Amino acid sequence: MIEFLWDLHQEKGISEAKSDASSAKDEVSRHNDRVRELEFSLHRMALASQAMWELLRTRLGVTEEELLATMKEIDLRDGKLDGRMSAQVTKCPQCQRTVGNRHARCIYCGTTVSKPHVFQ
Repeated sequence: MIEFLWDLHQEKGISEAKSDASSAKDEVSRHNDRVRELEFSLHRMALASQAMWELLRTRLGVTEEELLATMKEIDLRDGKLDGRMSAQVTKCPQCQRTVGNRHARCIYCGTTVSKPHVFQ
């Protein structure tokens, strides 16, 4: 009788493990899909950036040195030279509270908050 109960317990554990593995496999698949989407977006942005750079260089005569200097200036706006544009916060024009750049409206009073630049 004890062996029978032990076998039932083991079968239940195995069943739960299989279920967990199946759920994990589905989650990994979703994450892989999201990574592929992000990689596609990254490649499209790189392509658009390269196209814009070539247009600026060809039509306006902007030099690579000017481009790199401007990139460095933008990178340093948050006080860190780290190769990225960090999120910036602004003050609500109505209530003067700090609002993150991902919000189009103040989360406190609902006032529309303008973005510091077009890419935020």
